[in-house]
Amino acid sequence: MRKQRNILLLGGSGFIGKQLAFALANRGWQVTVPSRRPHRNRELLVHPNIRLLEANITDSNELNKLCEGQQAVINLVGILHERRKGDFRRYHVDFIKAVVEACSDGGIKRLLHVSALGADQATGSSLYLRSKGEGENLLHTFGQRGLHVTSFQPSVVFGKDDDFINRFAGILKLFFGYFPLACPNSKLAPVYVGDLVEKMVNAIDNRETYAKRYTVCGPEVFTLRQILELIIDTLQLPVRVMPLNNGLSRLQALILQNLPGKLFTMDNYRSLQTENVCTDGDHCETSLRQYLKGLPAMFGNKHNYDSFRREYPQPGNPEEHL
Repeated sequence: MRKQRNILLLGGSGFIGKQLAFALANRGWQVTVPSRRPHRNRELLVHPNIRLLEANITDSNELNKLCEGQQAVINLVGILHERRKGDFRRYHVDFIKAVVEACSDGGIKRLLHVSALGADQATGSSLYLRSKGEGENLLHTFGQRGLHVTSFQPSVVFGKDDDFINRFAGILKLFFGYFPLACPNSKLAPVYVGDLVEKMVNAIDNRETYAKRYTVCGPEVFTLRQILELIIDTLQLPVRVMPLNNGLSRLQALILQNLPGKLFTMDNYRSLQTENVCTDGDHCETSLRQYLKGLPAMFGNKHNYDSFRREYPQPGNPEEHL
């Protein structure tokens, strides 16, 4: 009889985390997902191998308790905006230190981590990318002391319930006429969440991935403008993209970062100055262009639903993780 294996999924109640939790549970892992608001994530409880707990993972004592009895930890914790000054360091660097200490105290030898494409402690174009790079460097430094670390640097991740395609689609549906777009020529290679999740799950027991950093991209490179135009065309919206030059892009960021919701900040603007594409990394198979054909079904255009079901890319279909 195979011994039960336990894994702690930090950030498991988020978009990537939920997909990963089901994929791990389907492989036989007993998955623990801590959350400050577990009542908002009850869909995770449909799988008998997933345990959803109320916990504050930023409390070192609670984090240490969560690590007890675990064979592996996956860290997905990250933020795109600072609510308070210093949040990037708190979540991307200081929290990493706490995770490493908790793994050491709990005797955990395996740790997977999701960073960001372009993350670089020294040369990152934004505070987000520099802090992500610093945290990743810390992990790999400690990884030389018996903690087997593998990190993933994905481009922007898309899929059901993402905060990328869904956010833009939701905003564009509110516009009529022209939509002012900052940094329209920024390049991205969007990766499907199912492809990323599959690579992470396969890496856990693969010793060849120890101490490695993997860049992960989709098969296509788009400008930000091209992605929005694909969304507009798919949803047949009465909107046209109005590309902003560099000066107006900065102005938009300065204005929006001071409004509720922080739709776009100066740090986001700086991040977009770095091409979000893989030069020598792994290119996944699922096409964003093909995925977008399913948007009408997801946004209420039901006559396209049958076509969506037939043509949806089979590799990494979200239903495989439910």
